[in-house]
Amino acid sequence: MVIIELLKAVLFGIVEGITEWLPVSSTGHMIIANEFVGLKVSADCWDLFEVITQLGSILAVVILFFDKLNPWSKNKDEAMRKKTWSLWFKVVAAVVPSAIIGLLLDDWMDEHLYNYIVVAIMLIVYGIAF
Repeated sequence: MVIIELLKAVLFGIVEGITEWLPVSSTGHMIIANEFVGLKVSADCWDLFEVITQLGSILAVVILFFDKLNPWSKNKDEAMRKKTWSLWFKVVAAVVPSAIIGLLLDDWMDEHLYNYIVVAIMLIVYGIAF
């Protein structure tokens, strides 16, 4: 029984690893995969599993692009540093409104939008849009 759950966890890692680098929602694919091949764990454990799985992808991006994202890199001249700081400012400017709206509507979105049907429909809609 434990081996089956470990194999499921590996499958989720593969889904995350493939979809993280594609212009599709890796979280959406994890939600759909969990609906069909759900891990037999508590909701809190699943949330933690999702975060840790995605943390690996985020760390890979940070490591891969560390020099480009680092404004203090010794390989950059002053113009490149300014461009890097500009990028960071734009990221923060984009994240703050999203964070505020997300915090205010978190419970409502979890209740109404965090399910495989909504996610599947939105993946199809965005797939057509792309």
